[in-house]
Amino acid sequence: MKRILLLLTLATGALLVACTGDSKFPVATGKASISAINAIFASPTVNFVIEENLLGQIQYKEATGSQSFDDLNFTFNFDIFVVGANTPNRFASQNIDFVAGQHYTILAAGSIASPELTVWEWPEREFADTDTIFQARFAHTSNSLNTTAIDVYFALEGVAPVAGAEVATLNFGDISNPLDFEADNYVVTITTSGDPLDVIFTSKPAILLARSDLIITPFDGDANDVGPVVVRGFNAAGGAVAFQEVLGLSTLQFLHTSIDMGVSDIFDDEALTSQIQTGHAYQDLTTNILIAQGTPQFFYTPTGDTTMVSLETGISVVAGLRFRLIAFGSDGNYFGTTMALNHRSIDTAGKLLYFVASNNQDFTDLYLIDADAVLDEQLPFFPAALSNAANPALPVVPGSYDLYVTPFQEKEVLAGPFRLDVADGDVVDMVVFDTIDPAVMDIVVYPIP
Repeated sequence: MKRILLLLTLATGALLVACTGDSKFPVATGKASISAINAIFASPTVNFVIEENLLGQIQYKEATGSQSFDDLNFTFNFDIFVVGANTPNRFASQNIDFVAGQHYTILAAGSIASPELTVWEWPEREFADTDTIFQARFAHTSNSLNTTAIDVYFALEGVAPVAGAEVATLNFGDISNPLDFEADNYVVTITTSGDPLDVIFTSKPAILLARSDLIITPFDGDANDVGPVVVRGFNAAGGAVAFQEVLGLSTLQFLHTSIDMGVSDIFDDEALTSQIQTGHAYQDLTTNILIAQGTPQFFYTPTGDTTMVSLETGISVVAGLRFRLIAFGSDGNYFGTTMALNHRSIDTAGKLLYFVASNNQDFTDLYLIDADAVLDEQLPFFPAALSNAANPALPVVPGSYDLYVTPFQEKEVLAGPFRLDVADGDVVDMVVFDTIDPAVMDIVVYPIP
């Protein structure tokens, strides 16, 4: 018994010594902050994670907001969800030993299969309430220009770029030192390095506010963008200033989904003197036309007849993007709806763009089943699709499928089987139409320009 008591006493004493001695655990002395930018051209949504806690979700050309943590050592991870998998796929990680008062931005570039992470670091900026300046850093994140050094000019409207006036000369993955500017309207011009006349991009003037802390950087335009290069300015909250290209043009295509409106001409003026489409028939999808930012009105008339307007509809155009105007309705009640196109492909799945143009069905179920499988007992791939309304892009595991459309919560086939072969990176632009028979629908896949 005495031996046991002695051992307990020694153990207790050792514990007290350990508790009163120097701790081996790191102790925070302050805070540092972190954000991330996604420059992976064909990535799906990327989850930015500290250890196992989500900090933000970012698409290509997006950034997370800045978030603060103790000045300790952390591992930051980049995850994606692959279609059909139950757990996220961790494709990149970065360890950072935080220093108090510093800000860190991780640039994710390359590809999901071969990611490239770059860490940018600089002191956190604090502004006085009376400051009229903002801080900007300039970076190079355009993949197509990754072998090209660029010069960045940043000036008030009307100031042409001249050699020696550039605010930064950058290679891919570089970021400049911070510079202060008075709040005003500024133009971003990007040229090949050393040649101010070889202009890659010029923006319209953008309003930049005092006490902002910005990273301004170019990206490659994707299939949803009109221009080959787009420029974003990211603030500490993760919000983006879109530096619109100086011409500010978008594209618009017209889709005719009203089975009884008839073949139409389309005008862009109320006087019906400016015809922009002729012979626009049911199921026709026009080619893209260039259109300026604004809120234009369009007027549909029966082809060759300007004595009546079948449909008047307006849209709101954001510069630099691609849009589709869809005419729908029946029995003399015709409407227009506009959607921004989502044709950007991703490396890790196919993408199905699905629109139901129906006056006979309010809701339908979409089935996407293995080729030659039996429809009975299958669950809908996309249930309760609302007619004449935009749907989210649907990621699809690569494979060969049969597609069916049925009334909501029924197995009666309205359309199908429609064979659909999908590979990683494919974008399938599909519309389901009414036919003369209310019990039959028609499936049309349009080529991506």
